Amino acid sequence: MGEGELVIRFIDRAGQTLMQERLVASGSPSLRTVNGTALVAPVLVHQSDPKQRVTFDGQTLARFTRKRCKEIGCAGKIAGAAARGDAPPPVPGQGPSFASGDPSLERLIASARRSTRRGARGAAKK
Repeated sequence: MGEGELVIRFIDRAGQTLMQERLVASGSPSLRTVNGTALVAPVLVHQSDPKQRVTFDGQTLARFTRKRCKEIGCAGKIAGAAARGDAPPPVPGQGPSFASGDPSLERLIASARRSTRRGARGAAKK
């Protein structure tokens, strides 16, 4: 429930941790994108185990998503679909330019963009 963090460690038969995964659940009411700031609503589109209890800010997924969609000005049809977990896949190039409070993520994104641009320039020369 709510914002938080999960740390999962995978151990071998001797009890040694061989791998650790971390899942942080938090969100912002807006994202900075390549086209400016966009107000957003969370939509859970896949859940591997429907028995899991997932909430947004202590509310059911549908209720929170519908309410947030209304707050940001979504049409009723879009809010209804989002409340049912129906949201289209991301549009390439339209996603967030920075979506986390982790400064290292911003550097990673910038580095990936530079690599992509270099690769595109090299392919154009061939």
